Amino acid sequence: MNDFIAVIEELIQLFQKLTEIEQLKLEAAKKNRVTYVEDCMNQEQAAILKLRGLDKKREQCQERLGFKGYTFQQILSEVPEDEPNRLKELFDRLSYQVRLFQEISDSARTMIEINLHMINKAIKNSQNEVAPDKAKWEGLL
Repeated sequence: MNDFIAVIEELIQLFQKLTEIEQLKLEAAKKNRVTYVEDCMNQEQAAILKLRGLDKKREQCQERLGFKGYTFQQILSEVPEDEPNRLKELFDRLSYQVRLFQEISDSARTMIEINLHMINKAIKNSQNEVAPDKAKWEGLL
C-alpha cells in the first residue's frame, strides 16, 4: 500500500507542476510571447512522459494490491479500515489538481486558438491588400 500511496503523491506533485506550466503558457499566450509558449510546451512534453510512467506504475501497484481496473472510489470501499481516510484525502487532492490543470489548460488552449485566428485574419487581410488584381494583369499579358 505504501508504494501506491507514494505514486499518488507523485501524481499530485506532477499535476501541480503541470498546472504551473499551463499558467505560464496562458500568461505567455495572453502577451503573444510565442517563444515562452513553445518553452512551456516543451516542458509539458517532458512532464507528460513522466505522467505516462507514473500512470503505468499506479496500474502495477493497483494490480499487486488486487485492485486492477478499480476506480478510486472502488479502492476506498475495499481497503482496510485504517486506510480509507488517508487515501480519500490523497484522491481528493489528486482530483482537485487534475481539475485545476484541465481548467487552466482549456483557457490556455482557447487563448492560443484566438491568437492563431487573429494571425490568420491578419495574413488574409494583408494578402488581399498586397495581391495584384489577377484579372487586370491577365488582360494585359
